[in-house]
This record gives sequence, structure tokens and C-alpha cells, in this order.
Amino acid sequence: MASVNLQYVVKETSTNLKRNVFITIAAVLVVLVSMYLVGAVFVASFAVDRALTLQTKKVEVAVFLKRDVTPEERNSIQRDLIAMPEVATVSYESKQQAYETFKKLFRDEPDIVENTTPDALPESFRVKLKDPNQYAVVRDRLEGRAGIDQIQDERKFLSRLLAVVRDVRVLGIVMVVLLTIAAGVLIATTIRMALFARRREIAIMKLVGATNWFIRVPFMLEGVIQGMIGAVLAMALLVATRPFYTNLLKSFKFLNLTVTYTEILANSMWVLVFGILIGAIGSLLGLRRFLDV
Repeated sequence: MASVNLQYVVKETSTNLKRNVFITIAAVLVVLVSMYLVGAVFVASFAVDRALTLQTKKVEVAVFLKRDVTPEERNSIQRDLIAMPEVATVSYESKQQAYETFKKLFRDEPDIVENTTPDALPESFRVKLKDPNQYAVVRDRLEGRAGIDQIQDERKFLSRLLAVVRDVRVLGIVMVVLLTIAAGVLIATTIRMALFARRREIAIMKLVGATNWFIRVPFMLEGVIQGMIGAVLAMALLVATRPFYTNLLKSFKFLNLTVTYTEILANSMWVLVFGILIGAIGSLLGLRRFLDV
């Protein structure tokens, strides 16, 4: 009996897919687009989270010195920084070293580099803290001291960056949700059309004792297959377009965003799960109207 039921399910599912081939293709394409965006959000979030974690570990406090700082003041500040228990390492950056860093940062802006000289940049101490949250303690001890012009904490920049990342994520999630709903509705429409086309046959099956689940399973499998095909194609497209969004991520040079093929596959496994769920949920929505549960 189980083998007969399996044959029935496979046959009916295949028939439904072939009968509504154009709508099936449309449903698969919508799932493909929505699942590609889901995968892109997962992959981008993974890359950004990893980069931000690395950047947070490398966060430094920059102690910029005044132009007229004396050697005695500079040495005194350095000794006090090294003696602080909150400080992990202290490195001195001269005007020339600051200029070399400046040239690297603005290598794509030759006019700015040409109009800047080493003397225009301040000397500084780059301070790495054992705990970045102890910035206020270090700042309070140094603020107002002779020879110090400004104290900057790179976490402020990271906080602003995180706010932008959150906004972009929200926008991406909204787009994904809208496209996911569209994919589910289209799959539900496909199922309803298949049910409507076979409404007389289904009525006869119910008259001879067929249960709702006996009738329902082939249509549910149809939706699951549509979702799964769309998801698999989306995963393949994510892998194929890696060079495109890798170059896009590289535009954020200060974060050093990268993602490998292995990481793409690992993160896009959720795409397959979502695709199957969309197909199953879309099928159930399509079945509710036509079958008395």
C-alpha cells in the first residue's frame, strides 16, 4: 500500500508541475530572486560581523601631540602611558610615519596627498587597551596635560559604522520579507490553479473515501519542489556571482571585508531551508481554500 501511495504522489506531483509549467517557472523565479537576496544578506552579515569583530579587537586610542610639544613632555607622556595598568601596548608615530600612513589611506586622492606635507600632520601615540571599554579612564588621566592636543577613541567611528550597518540590514530584511511573501503567494496560486483544474476528480476521490491528506500530499510536494528548485538555483547564483559582491565589499577598504566560496556555501544553507519552508507554507495556503480540513 505504501509503494502504491508513493507512486501516486510522484505521478500526481509530476502531472501538476507539467500542467502549470509557466506558473511553476514564474514561482521558481520569484523564489530564486527572494532566496538570492536572503543568501546575500546572510553572506554580507557574516562578512561584516567578522570584520567588525576584528576591527574592535584592533581598536586603539590615538593621543595626538601638539605641534610645539617638547621632547621632555613627549617622553613623560609615553612613560605614563606604559605605566597604566589598562594599557596593553604603546607605539609612537612620528610626523613622517603619519604621512606614510596618510598616503596609503588617500592613495586614490593624489591632489590631497600632493597638498599635504609631513609637518602638517601631528605626532601621536597609538595606545591599545586591554579592555577597549576603559577608554574613559585613560582619557581622564591624560586630558589637559601639557603637550597633548587631542585624544580620540576609534570606537566612536565603529559605533557610527554599526548604526549604518543596522539600517542597511533593516532595509535588506524588509526587501527579503516582501519578496518571500510574493514567492509564497505565487506558489499558493499555482496550487489553487491545480486544485481548481482537477476539482471534479478531487470531488470523486472524496466521495469514494479518499482523505484530505491523501489528496493534499501531492500538491504540498509540488510547492516544496518549486521552493527547493528556486533555493538551489539561488545558492548556485550566490557562488557564481561571488566576484561581483566581493568587489563590492572591497569598496569598504577600512573594514577589509572578504568572503570565500566555502563561507558562501555554509551561510547559504539557510537559503535551502527557507526555500523549502516557503514552498510548504505556500502550498498549505493554497490548499486551505479548496479542501475542507
